[in-house]
Amino acid sequence: MSGSTLVDRRDMTYDRFREVVGADGFLDDTERVAEEVQHTLIADRDKVNRFTGHLRELRAQGAPAFESAPSAAPLPDSFYIAQAKDYVRSVSEAIGFAAEEPAEFEADPSVTATSAGVRVVSLQQMLGGIEVWGMAPKVWLLEDGTVDRVVGDTVSVPPDLPVTPVVSAETALRVAAAKAAAPSTITGPFGSDELPALDVSGGFERLSVQPENNRPVTFAKGPFAEAVPARLVYLYMGGETRLAWFFTFSREHLLVQYHAFVEADAQTADPAAPEILYFYDATNHAIAGTVFRHNPMEGDLAQVTFPPPLTDYPTLVPDTLPPGFPDAWTKPANGTVATEGNNVRASSGEDALPFEVGVGAGGDGVFDPLVNTPEHLVTNIFYFCNYMHDFFMMLGFTEEFGNFQTVNPTGLGKGADPVLAFAHPGPVPGTANMATRADGVAAEMNMGLVSRSGRHTANDGDVVYHEFCHGVTNRLVGGMADANGLREKQSTSMGEGWGDYFALTIINFSRPEERVVLGNWVVDSPKGIRQRPYDSRYPGRFGDIGKRRGEVPGDGRADLDYAEIHNVGEIWCAALMELTRSTSAALGNKERGYRLTWQAVVDGLKLTPRNPSFLTARDAVLAAFKAMKGRALTDEEYKVVRTGAWAAFARFGMGFDAFSPNASFAGCRSGTAMPPAGSED
Repeated sequence: MSGSTLVDRRDMTYDRFREVVGADGFLDDTERVAEEVQHTLIADRDKVNRFTGHLRELRAQGAPAFESAPSAAPLPDSFYIAQAKDYVRSVSEAIGFAAEEPAEFEADPSVTATSAGVRVVSLQQMLGGIEVWGMAPKVWLLEDGTVDRVVGDTVSVPPDLPVTPVVSAETALRVAAAKAAAPSTITGPFGSDELPALDVSGGFERLSVQPENNRPVTFAKGPFAEAVPARLVYLYMGGETRLAWFFTFSREHLLVQYHAFVEADAQTADPAAPEILYFYDATNHAIAGTVFRHNPMEGDLAQVTFPPPLTDYPTLVPDTLPPGFPDAWTKPANGTVATEGNNVRASSGEDALPFEVGVGAGGDGVFDPLVNTPEHLVTNIFYFCNYMHDFFMMLGFTEEFGNFQTVNPTGLGKGADPVLAFAHPGPVPGTANMATRADGVAAEMNMGLVSRSGRHTANDGDVVYHEFCHGVTNRLVGGMADANGLREKQSTSMGEGWGDYFALTIINFSRPEERVVLGNWVVDSPKGIRQRPYDSRYPGRFGDIGKRRGEVPGDGRADLDYAEIHNVGEIWCAALMELTRSTSAALGNKERGYRLTWQAVVDGLKLTPRNPSFLTARDAVLAAFKAMKGRALTDEEYKVVRTGAWAAFARFGMGFDAFSPNASFAGCRSGTAMPPAGSED
């Protein structure tokens, strides 16, 4: 399952654009600011986040490049960061800020680059050094520093918001911890699991001091699995912004990881009993040597070298990767080798120990356990996770951009964050999950037995690939600073859709017939775990989002339910599957179509701002294809690929005239129109 929202007191139906801004003033500000900065600004009224009243995308034409930049390339990240921050300040009123409103931003120190060389600077809106939660735009720049556009959410906040909490961190922690420690039910495609209550009566020792209000503080873990970090943030509620304490609570094996926002200024409550404003599970749950290369349905056990030869990967090795890629998955020592290496540490969930075998005089070692033993499950999850590490590294999810490695030989990014993969011998709550943290903090994956089928998720690439993708999408969209940028409902749904998409297309690359059903082996059912097959006839549309079973109209679709995260993610996956088909058809080459579409999707992740809607992510994929023109695509090829891409999105209600007021499930409207003739976006 995907992490669930347990409390949300924000008014996601609030329309600030209608209540405060107004269309006329919005357009006037864009034109006025364009005159001030002396280049063209393009603002589409349909790309306003109605919840915040600010533009989610402002395009620039003719913006200036770097002044007096060094001729040597590549330029340091600091140049792009300074250019991005200065530019956003200069056009803040066109985005939606009033002249007197603060537009303060801090930048992620790591600048992302797509395969086409577009630089992406991730910003975080601040006020007086305190984070305005969830407001994190990205700035796209060309290699010469020319700004292409600003995408993502910002919001107007009063400059006189309280900066000193009335509610102490300890008081807020007590309220949030009681909620996080309560018994809860994890519900997913495999059924429900119960998490017991935890005893928080012993309190939480403060481990670090807080010299300033905007500095984080850490408390001892108490009954939870990890220490509890806390910091002050501003939480936009819809019509008002509140000062809040933000906490993270991790339960055993990170089966759930709660994020809690507790009011800190106590506008409406007793400071001794503050209110929880927003509380959700941030963990991505889902369906979750001698190995199954994908699962037993797709082929028998095979002895595969670790790592396998490059011909086993469907991707191509870019020139930017070092010679000798892929790096060794294991490091023999003291006459043994274990399922532990730079990228992944795979262990049994029973004793947390990796599987270890002896190494011969020639340095050879073979993980060859009996099938379905704990050792075999560990070996298989080790294979799958390393394979996905290499696959995504070839598409640009490298050390520089937050991949999962203990040591980063390039010195870029942060190390000490391999995937800790556990194969539990029996069922585990949620059956399968992946918890992703900031760059430099290890991710954790748990795979368990599906009770109703007696089959194990560690043996199924559908499940492991899907879960690994959560780590990729959380970091590339969310940013390496906290990997927490897919929290609104449409955003979280796309996290599920991206996982399904890669799990299916990786296996389909080399299959003569396309497989369009996910998880059918692990649940022992030809229908798999989704509502309908992911073929071109998949019936869901963008305008169906938010509708419950019986509310989806027409054509025998009454049994569909699009009020749940996984089900909504199906629409996104179906669109990406259709996009892959259309690109392959446009180029007349399946392999090239798959590879370019994968690259566009990964580049699109880098371009996508936090908490995107489907339409924001759609535009990022289209922009990634556009950046390939003259590089991976000829001008003529780009034209047919672009037409096919728009047709694929329109097929599922994400055409040029589709509309979404924000990234919630409210107010989504399908559109099937193609862009106007001559339009570039």
